Amino acid sequence: MRHTIETAKQVYTETNIAKKPVSVVSLAYHRLRELNISLDARVLIIGAGVTNTNMSRFLKKHGFKNFVVFNRTLSKAEKLANDLNGRAMPLSDLATFKEGFDVIITCTGSEDHVISPELYDSLLIGETDKKVVIDIAIPQDLHPKIIEKHKVNHISVNLLQQISNENLKERAKEVQSVE
Repeated sequence: MRHTIETAKQVYTETNIAKKPVSVVSLAYHRLRELNISLDARVLIIGAGVTNTNMSRFLKKHGFKNFVVFNRTLSKAEKLANDLNGRAMPLSDLATFKEGFDVIITCTGSEDHVISPELYDSLLIGETDKKVVIDIAIPQDLHPKIIEKHKVNHISVNLLQQISNENLKERAKEVQSVE
């Protein structure tokens, strides 16, 4: 057992096998950090499922601290918001939310776009600066017309999948070093 742990540590530290992330959460976080988003950014989390829970906990771990969680089931939003020291609101209140945002992280199981152009306009509360939307839902929660109309750094699941595939190719090159 000790030898296995030592070997794993050696592989991790002496090769590049783990240098390029492949998980959606890790890739989304790295893209967000590349944008130099302030740690006190206003983050709206839409959906309180496994993916958004992992993503938001990752953000909290790295210093983000201003979260509002929206979910159809308020108790699930409250559970995640408590973990984040944030606030919870029912998804139905998203349309009347008037506190603005810097980042939206959305991942719901909805078959339709959760964020319509009209809802997005309302959430902006007149702000005109470029916003970040991390949409890791399939199908997408963000209506495509929003990207056409507004200044948005859109981090989509499709973009993250492309990066993941490239990173997997890079990792594959390290297999010989690992062996």
